[in-house]
Amino acid sequence: MDKDDILSDVFSTLRIDGELYFRAVLAGDFSVELPAEHRRIRFHLVHRGRCWIGLSGAEPTPLSEGDLAIVPNGAAQILSADPGTTARPLPEILATGALSDGVLTYGAGDRGATLVCGYCRFDEAIDHPLLTNLPALLVLRPSDLGAEPWTTAALNLLTLEADLDAQGTTGILGRLLEIIFIQAVRRSVAANGRPAGGFVAALADTHLSRALAAVHRAPEKDWTIASLAAEAGMSRAQFAARFASMVGMAPIGYLTAWRLMKARTLLVTSDLAMIEIAERCGYASVPSFSRRFTKAFGMGPGTFRRTAKTV
Repeated sequence: MDKDDILSDVFSTLRIDGELYFRAVLAGDFSVELPAEHRRIRFHLVHRGRCWIGLSGAEPTPLSEGDLAIVPNGAAQILSADPGTTARPLPEILATGALSDGVLTYGAGDRGATLVCGYCRFDEAIDHPLLTNLPALLVLRPSDLGAEPWTTAALNLLTLEADLDAQGTTGILGRLLEIIFIQAVRRSVAANGRPAGGFVAALADTHLSRALAAVHRAPEKDWTIASLAAEAGMSRAQFAARFASMVGMAPIGYLTAWRLMKARTLLVTSDLAMIEIAERCGYASVPSFSRRFTKAFGMGPGTFRRTAKTV
């Protein structure tokens, strides 16, 4: 398994699903505050005009026509015509009836911005380091994507579908948001082309990627730090230190977390017997699997399966 397969495996296990919030037609000296929304990955495509996006503790970032802003962690944010303008909370704006037929209209004046706003939801109980290590804001600008025709094509299609606004557009936009988020994660590298850090950097590391591939290929195997270090071609101590530094957790901690993530997916997406799920995820018995699952997620695997399948 190569690093791209690992990335696909992670996203499949997260069960990411893209949706639209609304189209926003913002005019004049608008400033809209979107409240924090736990763990959702938010998107704002500037379809027409210009605006700014601001997150707490960071300098506002300008957005131009065609730019896509991604906020991976559900943080509160402000979309405005100018930084520093007093923002009005989105719930207050919605209470005035500003949202109609999927279009949010707010403000008055000649200048402004039209945006397509959406989000990706995922299994929020999963704390995979791929998500926790992402920056607070990712911005994709068409002018920066000259060497990446795959991302440019997806971004162009997103804009074209937003223009079309026909039957099926909402579904297509939702799927495109998923694709573009995966592409954005894949390209989250430093300006010099080397991975900036975190899980994506570990996938690019010749040694760590081999150990991660082994875990993802066979999570049921009785891995130890020594056996994973051997897969990586490193000494035990060197491997453990580098893995923890780059991934953000110890190798066996990652193995345990990944097993439980896979278990959650199998419980929802399959009709496998509990013992088979336990064995596929590295547990010799249902009781041992159930104890570990309950400790991690606050409910047993049987309860989780029944609850998740009725939502």
